[in-house]
Amino acid sequence: MGTLVTRIKGYWNEVIGDKTRFSMESRIFHAIIVSGIFTAVVNALVLFWIGLSGFASLMLCFTVLLVFICYLSRYRNRLDIAVALFAISANVMCAGTYYISEGSKGVNVILFALIIFILTVVTTKRQYWTWVPLNLALMIALLFTEYKYPGLLKPLYANEEARLLDMGQTMTEIIALISLITLYIKSNYIKEKRLADNRLLQLEEINETKNKLFSIVAHDLKAPLASVENYLELLNAIDLDSTEKTVIEQKLLASTKRTSEMLQNILSWSKDQMNGTNVSLNPLSLHQVLRKTIEVQQNLAREKGVQLVYNHDPEMKVIADPDMLQLIVRNLLSNAIKFTPVGGIITLSFEHKQESCEIIVEDNGVGIASENSSSLFSMKSKSTYGTNNEKGVGLGLMLTKSYVELQDGKIWFESSPAGTTFYVSIPHCA
Repeated sequence: MGTLVTRIKGYWNEVIGDKTRFSMESRIFHAIIVSGIFTAVVNALVLFWIGLSGFASLMLCFTVLLVFICYLSRYRNRLDIAVALFAISANVMCAGTYYISEGSKGVNVILFALIIFILTVVTTKRQYWTWVPLNLALMIALLFTEYKYPGLLKPLYANEEARLLDMGQTMTEIIALISLITLYIKSNYIKEKRLADNRLLQLEEINETKNKLFSIVAHDLKAPLASVENYLELLNAIDLDSTEKTVIEQKLLASTKRTSEMLQNILSWSKDQMNGTNVSLNPLSLHQVLRKTIEVQQNLAREKGVQLVYNHDPEMKVIADPDMLQLIVRNLLSNAIKFTPVGGIITLSFEHKQESCEIIVEDNGVGIASENSSSLFSMKSKSTYGTNNEKGVGLGLMLTKSYVELQDGKIWFESSPAGTTFYVSIPHCA
C-alpha cells in the first residue's frame, strides 16, 4: 500500500512539475488545469446524459484547450501566457453561454466565482490587477443586463430535476477544487514556515558559536602574545642563563602550538560556514593518511611526558575524506594529551568490524565530568583545563563530530575517573 501511494505521488509530481523547477503558483496552476481536464470530461458526459449535446460538445472543445494550456505552462514554461489564455477562454465560455443557460439560475455565476478564485491564487501581482477586476466587471455587467432585460434568458433544462443535477454536480466539483487548492497552499505554508524556523534556529546557533569563538580568540590569543612580549622584554632587560631561556622557550612553544591548533580549528569552522563543507570520499590507507599527523602528536605527547602508543594495521583501508580524517584524529589525540597527566599512556588503535572500521583513542587521564557529557560535542560545553592548565575550547570535538557524520560515520565515548575512550566508526571498510 505504501509503495502504491509513493508511486502515485511520484506520478502526480511528474504531472504538476518538480518544486525545484517550478514555483508554487505554477504547480497549483498545473494541478488546477489537470483537475479541470478531468472535470470537463465528466461534465461533458453528464451533459450528454441530460440531453444537452451542444453544451457537451463545447465542453469537449474546452478540454482540448485546457490540454494546450497545460502544455504551454508545464513543458514550455510560459505560465504568464497560459494564465492569460485560461482567463480569456474561461470568461468567453461563461459569458457566451450565460443567457442561453438561464443566467443566474444556472451554474455560470458559480463558475465565475471559481475563475476569480483561481486567478487570485495563480496570477502575479501585475496580472492580478488586470484579470480579477476585469472578471468582476464582466460578471457584474452580465447580472445587471439580466436584471434590465430578463427576456434575454433562454430556458436550458428540460425540467427542474436536470437543473438541480447540473447545479449539484457543479457545486460539488467547485467546493472540492477550492478545498484542495486551499489545503495545498496551507500545506506549503506550513512546510515553508518550518524550514524558515529551522534556518532561524541554525542562524542563532551559528551566531552564538561565532560570539563565543570571538570571545575565546580575543582571550586566548592575548595570552601567548603577551608571553612572547614579556620574554622579549626580559631579554632586553636581564641577561638570562641558558637554563632559564630553555624553560621559558619550552613554555612559549607549547603555548604557541596550542594556539596554532585552536586557530586551525577556527579556520576550518569558518571555511565550512562561509563556503559549505565539501566531502571528497576516496579509498585510502589509514596508516598512510594519518602517519604524519600521528608523528606530530607523538612529539607533543613526549614533550609533556605522556606516552602515545600507536597500534596500527598497515593494510586497513577505508573510504573517507583524507583532510577530514586527519582533523578528526588530530583533535582526538590532542584532546587526550591535554587531559592525560605526566606519565600517562594514550593508545591509538584500529579495529576491523563487520561493516566498518573503528578508530579508538584511549587514555588514562582525568575523564569527563558527567555534567559535560551531554554537551561535549557542541559549543555549549564549558571551557575546561587540561592537566597542565591547557585550555579546552570545545570547538575541536564539535568539528570532529560534524566531520565524522559527513562521512556517514559515528562517534561516541566512554569515560570514567580512570580515563576516556573515544570511538570513531567509519563505514565501507575495504
